[in-house]
Amino acid sequence: MKKLYLLLLTFFTSSLMAQSLDVTAYSQNIALKDPQREGQEIQRQLATYPYISESYEIPAYGLYQKYWDTLNIRSKILDIPFSNDRLMLMLVQDANNPFAMPCQFEKIRTTYGETKNGSFHPGIDLKTEPQTLVKSCFDGVVRAATYYGDYGLMVVVRHYNGLETVYAHLDKLCVRPNQIVKAGQVIGQTGTTGNAKECILHLETRFMNEHFDPELVIDFEEEDVLQNNMALMSRDFHIIPLEEVGNWKPATPQPSSAAPAVTTTAQEPKQEKQQQPKAEEPKKEPVTPAAPETVTAPSTQGSEPVYHTVKAGENLYRISVKYNTTVDNILKLNNLKNADKIVEGQKLRVK
Repeated sequence: MKKLYLLLLTFFTSSLMAQSLDVTAYSQNIALKDPQREGQEIQRQLATYPYISESYEIPAYGLYQKYWDTLNIRSKILDIPFSNDRLMLMLVQDANNPFAMPCQFEKIRTTYGETKNGSFHPGIDLKTEPQTLVKSCFDGVVRAATYYGDYGLMVVVRHYNGLETVYAHLDKLCVRPNQIVKAGQVIGQTGTTGNAKECILHLETRFMNEHFDPELVIDFEEEDVLQNNMALMSRDFHIIPLEEVGNWKPATPQPSSAAPAVTTTAQEPKQEKQQQPKAEEPKKEPVTPAAPETVTAPSTQGSEPVYHTVKAGENLYRISVKYNTTVDNILKLNNLKNADKIVEGQKLRVK
């Protein structure tokens, strides 16, 4: 009897551990602030999907105010274009933009929303077999495909109606930023990267960088879209200011003015940074695989120079965030070629 009790206790404890949350509403902010992106050296299996070559090919580019960050899930606050507190989205348009389930799954492990421990889960977790193929839900273009803190290996796809889907805890990536994908095309396979305790697909649905319940889009029991014409309201979004990384407490969604005016993207992986500084970008820059980001640094013309003395433990990414600029801009201003070769006490021009 005692052995049976111990066996049941062990099973119950392991079940609780398996259901522990791995991604919270703050995970994106922690990853955004972390300059040491783990797993940047991971080998990617690239699909043969075509790349976009011009900025006008980016889905909803104007709606997103030319925001196209290839390294972060969210690095800027954008205003959601509500009309009388209602946002209408058409999900499927005949055969031009069909729907596909993201993967085969055994059950829903964790749903969207506030949890018992007071944190907020920003997506839905689908329990899968290891290395289950993950597919794009709709037609679109890959915006990001990288290792991202608690999310592990993840892919962000922007669709042509402005909706974005996030696929996390992947074992392998099969796409790169700026690749065109069709609904049902493979973008990776499930795994346990990041903080996953078991093999799951963490799926998020986002619009204008902010997440909402994926079950407002997908009927996971019927494995189809819940309804083709969906209406979202402000209460459906849970907006976390970019500067906050801490314990979440229930509160009214913060207005976008509460967040800093972030206009830059995070530092690129080290192995991709061994390049000459880029020439000043034209107003309309083509988007190519070699230089996918279209967000440019603030202009320094007509303003007084701003300098910073490097402190112990600082790197160019942290300095760029502090002064609302970019790593590339600091490299140009100081005629530097390697972002890693800065030392304590060095005086850098930052603007």
